[in-house]
Amino acid sequence: MKAGLCTFAMVIALSGCTSKAPDRSDDGLILTSGSYTLPIRKACVSEIALDHDDASRPMVMVALVQSSECSGELKEFTNTHVGDPMAIRFGDEKQGMTLDSNMLGATDAPFIVQVESDEQGQAIVDYYR
Repeated sequence: MKAGLCTFAMVIALSGCTSKAPDRSDDGLILTSGSYTLPIRKACVSEIALDHDDASRPMVMVALVQSSECSGELKEFTNTHVGDPMAIRFGDEKQGMTLDSNMLGATDAPFIVQVESDEQGQAIVDYYR
């Protein structure tokens, strides 16, 4: 799977990364926009892989189960918050990450989470496997 495939469900334009996040080590990826929070549950992830974009930056590609409880919730979240500031959290305060982004849109394809390092990406992949 190469990053040149740009037909992914959600492209997340990162505006900054910090290593601080609330202790949510049991929650996996958490998307937040305003007061709305969407955890990406393990049962909702059908495929996940660490990859790199054309500039060799690490990213995680996440495909969700096609159901109202999984892909439907993400689609509702993105449709409601297109253009809004968003944060993606993963892990606890010591080992976790928070990615500040803007919601750009969604389709029914997998979505991409840009990460700072292969180690961060692999931690996300390992959590969902």
